Amino acid sequence: MLAQRLQKGLKEQGFDAWLDTERIDAGAVWSAEIEREIDTREVMIALLSPGSYKSEICRAEQIRALDKGKRVIPVIAVKGTDRPLYLYARQYRDFTEDTNYVERLGELLADLRGDSTATLPDTYRKSRVTYLTAPPRVANYLERPEAVRALRDAIFTEDHRQPIALTALAGMGGIGKTVLAKALTEDEVVLRAFPDGIVWVTAGKERKRDFIEEMREVAKALGDDLSGYDTPLACENQYRTTIANKAALIVVDDVWSKADIEPLLAESPRSRFLFTTRDVSIGRFVSAREHRADLLDVAQSRLLLASWANVPIAKLPAAGDELITECGCLPLALSVVGAMLRDADAEFWRDTLDLLRKADLTAIQEQLPPGQDTFFKAVEVSFQSLKPDIQQRYKALAVLLEDMPAPLPILETLWNVNEAEARRISRQFVDRSLAQRDGAEECIRLHDLQLDYVRAQYGHAEALELIRGAVRLSAHVIERAPRQFASQLVGRLLPHRGVPAIRQFIDEIQIGAPKPWLRPLYAALSPPGTGLVRTLEGHSAGVRGVAVTPDGKRAVSASGDKTLKVWDLESGRALRTLEGHSAPVHGVAVTPDGKRAVSASGDKTLKVWDLESGRALRTLEGHSDSVVGVAVTADGKRAVSASEDNTLKVWDLESGGALRTLEGHSDSVVSVAVTADGKRAVSASHDKTLKVWDLESGRALRTLEGLSAPVCGVTVTPDGKRAVSASGDKTLKVWDLRTGLALRTLEGHSKPVYGVAVTPEGKRAVSASLDKTLKVWDLETGEALVTFTCDGAGLCCAFSDPLKLILAGDAAGHLHFLHLEEPKPRN
Repeated sequence: MLAQRLQKGLKEQGFDAWLDTERIDAGAVWSAEIEREIDTREVMIALLSPGSYKSEICRAEQIRALDKGKRVIPVIAVKGTDRPLYLYARQYRDFTEDTNYVERLGELLADLRGDSTATLPDTYRKSRVTYLTAPPRVANYLERPEAVRALRDAIFTEDHRQPIALTALAGMGGIGKTVLAKALTEDEVVLRAFPDGIVWVTAGKERKRDFIEEMREVAKALGDDLSGYDTPLACENQYRTTIANKAALIVVDDVWSKADIEPLLAESPRSRFLFTTRDVSIGRFVSAREHRADLLDVAQSRLLLASWANVPIAKLPAAGDELITECGCLPLALSVVGAMLRDADAEFWRDTLDLLRKADLTAIQEQLPPGQDTFFKAVEVSFQSLKPDIQQRYKALAVLLEDMPAPLPILETLWNVNEAEARRISRQFVDRSLAQRDGAEECIRLHDLQLDYVRAQYGHAEALELIRGAVRLSAHVIERAPRQFASQLVGRLLPHRGVPAIRQFIDEIQIGAPKPWLRPLYAALSPPGTGLVRTLEGHSAGVRGVAVTPDGKRAVSASGDKTLKVWDLESGRALRTLEGHSAPVHGVAVTPDGKRAVSASGDKTLKVWDLESGRALRTLEGHSDSVVGVAVTADGKRAVSASEDNTLKVWDLESGGALRTLEGHSDSVVSVAVTADGKRAVSASHDKTLKVWDLESGRALRTLEGLSAPVCGVTVTPDGKRAVSASGDKTLKVWDLRTGLALRTLEGHSKPVYGVAVTPEGKRAVSASLDKTLKVWDLETGEALVTFTCDGAGLCCAFSDPLKLILAGDAAGHLHFLHLEEPKPRN
């Protein structure tokens, strides 16, 4: 064998050559001996073969040597062997032909006596560890090097019978599987063994996963081109192609079904896959090698208990060992009990032991998962020691999902407290090990078993399931924008307001919501338990326009379903449907007396409607293409329309005749607004400009330029001095209509902005965007004050002054009724 032949030849030449015999015997154990020999030797001769190319141990040996400043000389031992990207050398000594052995040995001896070495490219000096969903930080972390070493050996073990090297880290809840797996990803040997990166994904029992987005994040972590990740099938195919040539470790934490892990499993000779689970059977379904997470031994249990109790291990009270027995050496139970005993005297330790032995779970036993009594008794004792108001705050966390972080805005809402008080209470729960600190943000997270306990304590199982269903539906929004927690949950739970516990929950979070916020008045978001809930009447296609009567009692919506609807704003009920257009209705305006509406349609016409009867009074014809926008003058006598024929028209509403045509845009005109005095109009066009028009003469007074994308909407302030435009460049702009200059740009949306409206006092603007959000802006500062996320892309919006009500239409056909609630001014 080449390795032994080289060792013998080098010794004959006076070199002290050590040989890693473990790899010769196909062992997979990283030993202290390997580390010692690498660290004390000056040169490593790396024999490259198909086996070493796939081997985590060989990769770790080679990268450790380079990291330690040792010289590494690569030797090709088998023909056709792939050369590792992380091992850069000008030349590789080729020992594949036995007849050339003596000549090649001479070259190798010259390399040893010179300064020849491979180098490690900068990109491989430290393996990337990417946490797609970061596990919570662990307080009083207990190092378990033997457990980490055993897990490392398990994932390094080769099994030629299986095409995918997959290991299942299994064990009961609270035993520390996540902590152990995370420690593995920080192990020096593991980091060197997987130079293409380590990727951590959290599955979770209830986490709503966006498959394409998750796969794109995995691809990014592996350094892949994201252009091929646009559909689920493309994601799977591109990922399998990429991972096949990588040396990476993929970790999936908290797996509850084989579907959580299967999309990430792919043949990759140099990669390894690890997942943690409570369910051993999942490992069998996916042909994984099982590795059991063990309970702590007594010595480790004593150390963990002492750390949490803040007492030297030598001074643990006599009751300590009995408490460990009662906790069953379960890390999570020991942390809860230890936190409760922090800085306590020996008598309190004995009292706690007595309480633990007498803890009665009878009242909630049926709601708890079996086999975890030692943990739940520990939590019960800690919970009962809390003050009654703090107990209620802990129970309120029952609405959280598994693996869901709770930042301060959510805690403020659930507990109806200010930020400082939310911070204080959350710190109390963390100090008692009733919650974990989550990431760098001021968030807490409950372990799955802690959530099981608070849910059992909640007392309204059916209502809780609906609330959690609402949280689940809005999880993607809340994760990104936790200040929307109250808006989202109220919007989804309103159809269930008849349930007393739901009504109480809605009332409580409405009081606790951080101000300002947008309070939904009627159900427009998809509710939980949809199969059992009456769906409110609405449009069957996107709502493209909305207008409100001046008295704030009625609203009119325009939809892609070719109809308009008249709504009662007090009840949220659709009073009537206006039918007559033969194509989508794109826009609507209401006359100042609130009696008539004017609609703009893709059928190239406008219609004037009687809102009381729902009858079409007349049709306005004259445009040669779709009519997209419409506005009415303050005297109610004229309307101005915007069309895709690149023109605007001014209409006499009494006769239905076109008074004049406004020409000047070079592309579709999609929106128009009229000043309060009825003398000026401002138009928005896809030619990336706005124009200010004199309605009497039909002359364009000025053009507003400077936009990089089509303009999608426009409105003017009540004083007629400023305009606010919405654009395809994802921004809004505030314009001075006298000078034509842009005063400021409002940035914050992530997709084109289609709708914009201004409040009656002219200080706020509301925008609707294809990114599915509505935003309220301060026009003086340009600051986004509050955001609300819809189920569909935002297409239009309006503001009702008497009720401080925002109306917005989305692409899902919903009309949202939102009350803008701002902080009360201080006296």
